[in-house]
Amino acid sequence: MLLEGKVAIVTGAQQGIGRGIAEMFAQHGASLSLWDLSKEKLKDVAESIATATGQKASYWVVDITKANEVASAVEAVVNAFGRIDILVNNAGVLKRVALLEMQEKDWDLVFSVNVKGTFLVSREVGRVMVRQGRGGKIINISSCSGKKADLLQAAYNSSKSAIIGLTRVTALELGLYGINCNAICPGATDTEMVRSSFLTSPDVEREWIEKTALKRLGKPQDMAKVAVFLASDLSDHITGEALVVSAGELMSQ
Repeated sequence: MLLEGKVAIVTGAQQGIGRGIAEMFAQHGASLSLWDLSKEKLKDVAESIATATGQKASYWVVDITKANEVASAVEAVVNAFGRIDILVNNAGVLKRVALLEMQEKDWDLVFSVNVKGTFLVSREVGRVMVRQGRGGKIINISSCSGKKADLLQAAYNSSKSAIIGLTRVTALELGLYGINCNAICPGATDTEMVRSSFLTSPDVEREWIEKTALKRLGKPQDMAKVAVFLASDLSDHITGEALVVSAGELMSQ
């Protein structure tokens, strides 16, 4: 029960890595505020968590690219739970388009969700954590793509690199208040977004598996275990880091 008594916000919580993190946080005793865009999917996750763990899981439909919605949701979480101890900035989008064919609207969408959204939520939650005076943990979900080049992913890779930079500045500025900020950089992970984007056939899947030292794709639970560590007291002396969780995939690049 590494997170017993803690209150956590998880964005992009309706599926994939976000859902996996939310479920494991609940297993370790955290109360949860789940954010995403589908009320029905969020309700399903919240009910599943409550049934499995008995932990309170509230949910809010929030467009993290809109400052007013983010501010309102953060206020609602504080009103509901009394405080915020942990933030996981997981919400993100991926567009696979060749650089010379990419439309401005696709670039803007990726940066708006992945970078602006992470900034807006971190700013509002950071203000709450500073006022509370009890420190806190902010975890940003970047990607191995933020540390390397991938074909057809100019916007995505650039946005994930930006998240690593934002993580470092957040850690530097908020460290004075006892707030840690770190990033997780997943490799290829078996999620809905990844399967719809590039793991589109058995041959492609085998190719990605062969890039890893451990010869397997990641699972949301693999990322969730690292998130629990970074959210817990075990990581109190770690901040500003971008931890690669890829089964050794990045070594093959």
